[in-house]
Amino acid sequence: MNSKNEKSEKHKFQNYFSQTYEDAFRWKFDYYINIMKRFSDYLGMDKLLELIKRAVEENNKRIATDNPKHTLSKFVEYGKEAYKNMMVYEVIEESDEVFEMKVTECLWAKTFRDKKATDIGYATICHGDFTEAGAYHPKLRLKRTKTLMQGHDCCNHRWTWEG
Repeated sequence: MNSKNEKSEKHKFQNYFSQTYEDAFRWKFDYYINIMKRFSDYLGMDKLLELIKRAVEENNKRIATDNPKHTLSKFVEYGKEAYKNMMVYEVIEESDEVFEMKVTECLWAKTFRDKKATDIGYATICHGDFTEAGAYHPKLRLKRTKTLMQGHDCCNHRWTWEG
């Protein structure tokens, strides 16, 4: 047992390893995509995509909280920091009630596109954005009509704080 004066060593699982975001995405999603493609052989692609979307929605609803400290500006602040190395985007509008951005490059879309699995990518990554907004706070809504994952020229995210 360590006393308070003794320093405990960090477990090796806590060590960092160096790789690019792109390499990390490839590493993370390659296995997943291959497994999902195998599942589609068993279930059919339509059924697989339906099940992925349902699971993502249910998971987002499960983690939903009505935290009064959540605001659109905190949501945006977190997103800008978390995704700064995973997207290229332009802010179209930013206020206390609206945040709109145009994404012209997305590492998720690139990763799934490279594996010819954008349908799985949309179901896994993009579809849940709508329920994720509501999970962050019931007043937060997302409107989006285009995604890179679906072959459009951009993703046009527009979050509004309603009420």
